[in-house]
Amino acid sequence: MIITETYILNGREFTRTYSDTNRYVVRDGVEYSEANDPSEFGRTYTEGDIMEDVTDAEDIVSILIGE
Repeated sequence: MIITETYILNGREFTRTYSDTNRYVVRDGVEYSEANDPSEFGRTYTEGDIMEDVTDAEDIVSILIGE
């Protein structure tokens, strides 16, 4: 499920959007692990694919070098 939270940073209101089921949040075809937007933008997101857990050091190195 998509979760939204509103918070104030330096006097400006922001909205944090994330999934409580370890999925990406998606807007305009782009996937994000979470989104933080100025609230006045009124952006909406849908749930996307499940995010993969990267815990193995070899996996991390492979991602960093583009393999």
